[in-house]
Amino acid sequence: MSTPAQDIHPVCKMRSGIVCLGLILGFTLIGCRLFYLQVFQSDAGAHEVQRQHQKSMIVQSDRGVIVDRHNRPLALNVDVTSVFVSPKSLQDPQETARALAPVLDMRVAQLRKLFKRTRSRVRVKRHIPEERAKQIEAMAISGVQVIRGPQRFYPKKELGAHIVGFAGDANQGLEGIEFHYESFLRGEKNLVRYQRDALGGIISSLDNHDSTSNRTGYKVRLTIDEVIQFIAEDELAKAVNLSGATSGTILIMDPMTGAILAWALYPTFDPNQFRNLSAKDWKNWAVTDPYEPGSTLKIVVAAAALEDGIMEPDTLIYGGDGKMSVAGTIVHDHAKASWITFTEAVAQSSNVGVIKVALELGRPRMFEYLKAFGFGEKTGIDLSGESAGILWDLDTWSGRSLTSIAMGQEIAVTPIQMVTAMSVVANGGWLMTPHVVSSVVDGRGHSILTINLEPKRRPISARTATRLGHILETVVESGTGTRAKLSGYRVAGKTGTSQKINPATGKYSSTHVVASFVGFVPVEQPCLTMLVVIDDPKEEEYRWGGAIAAPFFGNVANRVLPHLGILPGGAQLMRTASLSPHSSSLQAP
Repeated sequence: MSTPAQDIHPVCKMRSGIVCLGLILGFTLIGCRLFYLQVFQSDAGAHEVQRQHQKSMIVQSDRGVIVDRHNRPLALNVDVTSVFVSPKSLQDPQETARALAPVLDMRVAQLRKLFKRTRSRVRVKRHIPEERAKQIEAMAISGVQVIRGPQRFYPKKELGAHIVGFAGDANQGLEGIEFHYESFLRGEKNLVRYQRDALGGIISSLDNHDSTSNRTGYKVRLTIDEVIQFIAEDELAKAVNLSGATSGTILIMDPMTGAILAWALYPTFDPNQFRNLSAKDWKNWAVTDPYEPGSTLKIVVAAAALEDGIMEPDTLIYGGDGKMSVAGTIVHDHAKASWITFTEAVAQSSNVGVIKVALELGRPRMFEYLKAFGFGEKTGIDLSGESAGILWDLDTWSGRSLTSIAMGQEIAVTPIQMVTAMSVVANGGWLMTPHVVSSVVDGRGHSILTINLEPKRRPISARTATRLGHILETVVESGTGTRAKLSGYRVAGKTGTSQKINPATGKYSSTHVVASFVGFVPVEQPCLTMLVVIDDPKEEEYRWGGAIAAPFFGNVANRVLPHLGILPGGAQLMRTASLSPHSSSLQAP
């Protein structure tokens, strides 16, 4: 009788042996592999596990604040709460949408649409009240996150909006100082690690965000004075509304340094609400949009005539009874006059008188003085989008160009160019570079950026500036700018009324004008230069620079001067330390 072993076929025995050998070999290889991974590749394995369950993100440090010249905040950061979802981590999208809808004041269908996006993380809603944020956190829904992060906030709303500008959702500067000084305001980037679940959703942070040592953005201090800015905006709104104008501008500059003390445009906007506005609402037209200056440009003609010795203040000019033939057309004055002095011609804004002065000066010298005063070139102000205005090359001038430009036509200037040009007269003959930032400092108060206060060039001598200042004082005392007169202060200035081009006819309109006044105060020691521009006043009685711009120049100056510590009468006249954060080598003429 055979045994069971004898009944097994030899082939089966061989197969069984092969299988056993294979199993032994397989387990041996697996054991070796495990030994290799755990002993020799333990660090690599741990790194791979870490890579699968952790996610790194680049996080921007806090943005630097923007303050006025006295460190009062104009732009700062506040924490904003947002709700995000990781669509792949949602276990029940429909139920999640139903749970979140009443808390977020959103429709279920709207949420379901967001949940269908293919991105790893989707923002559902921002600006969530803290009470509702905590309510969502208490739900502990997988794939739903409540994240708190910084966002730009403008506590003064419309105040200085066109200067400050705004930053977008990514905390990146988009307009104004926020954009122009982006490299200083933007902090350094941090690498932050998060724990994530098997589906890739973020669970929690692995880093302490508050302990980061990376640099936050620098503080940018403006030359703007919050109080002066408020006064300028307040009076400008009154002027525009009173005259029924389309818009208005008031720029105030320290003529000795070029520092801008106020930059008011109306209508204005709230930078906190920029997402609901369009580009035309926040456009900074004081640097971007040139206009024909009208008679305010006569200050350049007068300065050139005095500097070249063509005219003296008492030189007589024949007024032609208020009319003059120029290139086949008749130029009129508002008042008939026979013989008038050069001072009277400027004070009464005589077109005939100034044209005769310009003809004596000649085209080449007129062009040279316009360039010397900064027209036809950018001022270099630290704001983006600046226009150079329009000053045609001399070889393109027509037979009438010289006389037209003498009256402020056939040339276009920006408001910042005009106020900078008047500052040449106020500060003794120097062309300064206007600026709106006084300093950039780090967290320890160390200066990061130095503002250059050196003059660009000297268009006229101190003697000419002094003599012209006295002539411009007569404009306010007895000329076209009497409504800019102030009790106890000596004011110098020039009115301007320029006709706008009618787009339909291509000719000057008789009803659409730009009314302006540019001047400085006090004459004996100027501390501020101011330009007031009222665009297209609808009320007929206000369609003259002397009727609307001059009185509001006076209103602003009357409120600003005491704030600067400059009292009426001259006996206690002083430049306060608060006026200019930088010293200047210039002295008033």
